[in-house]
Amino acid sequence: MLAALAYPCAVALAKGKKMKHEAGFLFELPDKWKWEDASAGGVLLPPGVAVDPDREDNQEVYSIHAQRGVSSERAYVERIRADLKGAKIEIDRGGDLENFSAPGSPGIVYTFDFAHPKLQTPHRVRIFAMTPKGSLIVLQATGLRQKLEQRDRLLREVARSLDWK
Repeated sequence: MLAALAYPCAVALAKGKKMKHEAGFLFELPDKWKWEDASAGGVLLPPGVAVDPDREDNQEVYSIHAQRGVSSERAYVERIRADLKGAKIEIDRGGDLENFSAPGSPGIVYTFDFAHPKLQTPHRVRIFAMTPKGSLIVLQATGLRQKLEQRDRLLREVARSLDWK
Protein backbone atom coordinates (compact mmCIF):
# COMPACT_ATOMS: atom_id res chain seq x y z
CA MET A 1 0.00 0.00 0.00
CA LEU A 2 2.70 2.53 0.92
CA ALA A 3 4.68 1.81 -2.24
CA ALA A 4 1.55 2.43 -4.30
CA LEU A 5 1.17 5.86 -2.69
CA ALA A 6 4.37 7.16 -4.16
CA TYR A 7 5.81 5.09 -7.00
CA PRO A 8 4.82 5.65 -10.63
CA CYS A 9 6.26 3.26 -13.24
CA ALA A 10 9.82 4.05 -14.32
CA VAL A 11 10.90 4.65 -17.91
CA ALA A 12 14.25 6.51 -18.17
CA LEU A 13 17.14 7.94 -16.14
CA ALA A 14 18.84 11.34 -16.04
CA LYS A 15 21.21 12.92 -13.53
CA GLY A 16 22.67 16.11 -12.05
CA LYS A 17 20.91 18.96 -13.88
CA LYS A 18 17.86 21.12 -14.46
CA MET A 19 15.18 18.70 -15.61
CA LYS A 20 12.39 19.30 -18.13
CA HIS A 21 9.62 16.70 -18.07
CA GLU A 22 7.53 15.92 -21.16
CA ALA A 23 4.38 16.70 -19.13
CA GLY A 24 5.58 20.32 -19.07
CA PHE A 25 7.13 20.85 -15.65
CA LEU A 26 10.68 21.76 -14.63
CA PHE A 27 12.74 21.04 -11.51
CA GLU A 28 16.30 20.90 -10.19
CA LEU A 29 17.63 17.38 -9.68
CA PRO A 30 20.06 17.34 -6.72
CA ASP A 31 23.67 16.51 -7.53
CA LYS A 32 24.29 12.74 -7.72
CA TRP A 33 20.56 11.92 -7.54
CA LYS A 34 18.85 9.95 -10.32
CA TRP A 35 15.46 10.49 -11.91
CA GLU A 36 13.13 7.71 -13.07
CA ASP A 37 10.65 9.22 -15.50
CA ALA A 38 6.94 8.39 -15.84
CA SER A 39 4.11 9.94 -17.87
CA ALA A 40 2.86 12.49 -15.29
CA GLY A 41 5.91 12.64 -13.03
CA GLY A 42 8.58 10.32 -11.77
CA VAL A 43 10.77 9.21 -8.88
CA LEU A 44 13.83 10.95 -7.39
CA LEU A 45 16.52 8.58 -6.14
CA PRO A 46 19.22 9.79 -3.73
CA PRO A 47 22.61 8.06 -3.98
CA GLY A 48 22.37 4.49 -2.66
CA VAL A 49 18.55 4.42 -2.58
CA ALA A 50 16.56 1.90 -4.60
CA VAL A 51 12.79 1.61 -4.68
CA ASP A 52 10.93 -1.65 -5.20
CA PRO A 53 7.35 -0.82 -6.24
CA ASP A 54 6.19 -4.28 -5.13
CA ARG A 55 7.29 -3.77 -1.53
CA GLU A 56 5.66 -1.79 1.25
CA ASP A 57 8.85 -1.43 3.28
CA ASN A 58 10.87 0.97 1.10
CA GLN A 59 12.80 3.16 3.50
CA GLU A 60 12.39 6.29 1.40
CA VAL A 61 10.51 7.19 -1.77
CA TYR A 62 10.53 10.67 -3.36
CA SER A 63 8.23 11.35 -6.28
CA ILE A 64 6.89 14.22 -8.33
CA HIS A 65 3.32 14.23 -9.65
CA ALA A 66 2.02 16.93 -12.01
CA GLN A 67 -1.49 17.72 -13.23
CA ARG A 68 -2.23 20.46 -15.78
CA GLY A 69 -5.45 22.34 -15.16
CA VAL A 70 -5.77 21.22 -11.53
CA SER A 71 -5.44 24.27 -9.28
CA SER A 72 -5.86 22.68 -5.84
CA GLU A 73 -4.01 19.99 -3.95
CA ARG A 74 -7.09 19.12 -1.89
CA ALA A 75 -8.20 16.01 -3.89
CA TYR A 76 -4.61 14.69 -3.97
CA VAL A 77 -4.21 15.06 -0.20
CA GLU A 78 -7.66 13.60 0.51
CA ARG A 79 -6.71 10.52 -1.57
CA ILE A 80 -3.60 10.08 0.60
CA ARG A 81 -5.74 10.42 3.75
CA ALA A 82 -8.21 7.84 2.40
CA ASP A 83 -5.39 5.44 1.45
CA LEU A 84 -3.93 5.65 4.96
CA LYS A 85 -7.35 5.20 6.55
CA GLY A 86 -8.17 2.32 4.19
CA ALA A 87 -4.96 0.57 5.24
CA LYS A 88 -6.12 0.99 8.86
CA ILE A 89 -3.08 3.13 9.65
CA GLU A 90 -3.44 5.13 12.83
CA ILE A 91 -2.05 8.59 12.12
CA ASP A 92 -0.10 10.40 14.87
CA ARG A 93 0.14 13.63 12.90
CA GLY A 94 -2.77 13.91 10.50
CA GLY A 95 -1.90 16.28 7.70
CA ASP A 96 -0.51 19.25 9.60
CA LEU A 97 -0.25 22.27 7.31
CA GLU A 98 2.71 24.57 6.80
CA ASN A 99 2.84 27.43 4.32
CA PHE A 100 5.67 27.03 1.86
CA SER A 101 7.06 29.68 -0.44
CA ALA A 102 8.45 28.92 -3.87
CA PRO A 103 9.50 31.55 -6.44
CA GLY A 104 6.38 32.70 -8.24
CA SER A 105 4.06 30.32 -6.38
CA PRO A 106 3.03 29.88 -2.78
CA GLY A 107 2.73 26.29 -1.63
CA ILE A 108 1.59 24.13 1.22
CA VAL A 109 3.36 21.30 3.01
CA TYR A 110 1.23 18.51 4.50
CA THR A 111 2.77 16.10 7.01
CA PHE A 112 1.34 12.74 8.04
CA ASP A 113 3.23 10.78 10.73
CA PHE A 114 2.35 7.21 11.71
CA ALA A 115 3.79 3.85 12.76
CA HIS A 116 4.23 1.53 9.78
CA PRO A 117 1.53 -1.13 10.26
CA LYS A 118 3.85 -4.13 9.75
CA LEU A 119 7.27 -2.82 10.76
CA GLN A 120 6.07 -0.62 13.65
CA THR A 121 8.68 1.99 12.73
CA PRO A 122 8.03 5.75 12.64
CA HIS A 123 7.01 6.68 9.07
CA ARG A 124 6.02 9.92 7.38
CA VAL A 125 4.27 11.11 4.25
CA ARG A 126 5.19 14.69 3.42
CA ILE A 127 3.55 16.48 0.51
CA PHE A 128 4.96 19.72 -0.93
CA ALA A 129 2.14 21.10 -3.12
CA MET A 130 2.35 24.12 -5.43
CA THR A 131 0.23 25.48 -8.25
CA PRO A 132 2.56 27.59 -10.38
CA LYS A 133 0.79 28.99 -13.46
CA GLY A 134 -2.48 27.55 -12.09
CA SER A 135 -1.55 23.86 -12.36
CA LEU A 136 -0.67 21.43 -9.57
CA ILE A 137 2.81 20.00 -8.98
CA VAL A 138 3.44 17.80 -5.94
CA LEU A 139 6.69 16.53 -4.45
CA GLN A 140 5.78 13.59 -2.22
CA ALA A 141 8.20 12.05 0.28
CA THR A 142 7.23 8.73 1.89
CA GLY A 143 9.30 6.58 4.23
CA LEU A 144 11.12 6.35 7.53
CA ARG A 145 10.54 9.59 9.42
CA GLN A 146 14.23 9.96 10.31
CA LYS A 147 15.33 9.60 6.66
CA LEU A 148 12.81 12.23 5.52
CA GLU A 149 13.84 14.60 8.31
CA GLN A 150 17.49 14.26 7.27
CA ARG A 151 16.62 15.20 3.68
CA ASP A 152 14.13 17.97 4.53
CA ARG A 153 16.34 20.92 3.51
CA LEU A 154 17.19 19.35 0.15
CA LEU A 155 13.55 18.35 -0.48
CA ARG A 156 12.51 21.95 0.14
CA GLU A 157 15.06 23.09 -2.45
CA VAL A 158 13.67 20.62 -5.00
CA ALA A 159 10.10 21.76 -4.21
CA ARG A 160 11.09 25.43 -4.63
CA SER A 161 12.48 24.61 -8.07
CA LEU A 162 9.23 23.08 -9.38
CA ASP A 163 7.57 25.10 -12.12
CA TRP A 164 5.72 24.73 -15.41
CA LYS A 165 7.38 25.57 -18.76
